[in-house]
Amino acid sequence: MGHDIRRVRGIRVLAAVGATAAALTLTAQPASANSFGPTYADNKAHSFFYDDDLSKAQRSGMDWARRNSLGAKTDMTTSVNKKYNRQVDVWVYATWRPTGDQKHWYAWTTCVKRVSGSSSKCDQHTIVINHKLPHSNYKSLSCHEIGHSVGLGHSKGKNSSYKSADRSCMRGNPDHNYYARHDKKHINGRY
Repeated sequence: MGHDIRRVRGIRVLAAVGATAAALTLTAQPASANSFGPTYADNKAHSFFYDDDLSKAQRSGMDWARRNSLGAKTDMTTSVNKKYNRQVDVWVYATWRPTGDQKHWYAWTTCVKRVSGSSSKCDQHTIVINHKLPHSNYKSLSCHEIGHSVGLGHSKGKNSSYKSADRSCMRGNPDHNYYARHDKKHINGRY
């Protein structure tokens, strides 16, 4: 009987060691291991083209978010192309004719060209802004949509105080102009 008790204790000890190792492995994941959506940018250089149909406020908000939310606060580099070409990473334009559910969205981001042989890396995105549903803050809306173009998903829960490092433009209804500390870790971990 003593032999059986030692064996049971040994199994329990091994199970506890295994559970501890699994917990450490799960918590030691790199920042890029979660929070990213099904597609993300193919590299850390993100070039933009702004179409002529953007309003002054939409263009200004997009350019501000590109420079101040993404370019200045993460490891990504950004640029603007004066003309559209197939090398542009993000083509930003506006529409008066949204369809389906998009009629109720301020803007949306879509991967339009995947990297050959990859189901998740995106070579080119479009960001479309809905002219029929104006937004009160195009800086926060642009921060949100650019976040999708680099792979961030929506943040959940309520934002904390306005100056908190945990406040994010990636909430479902963006009301902040920057990425949270957590978002920046994910971006820098990926790129």
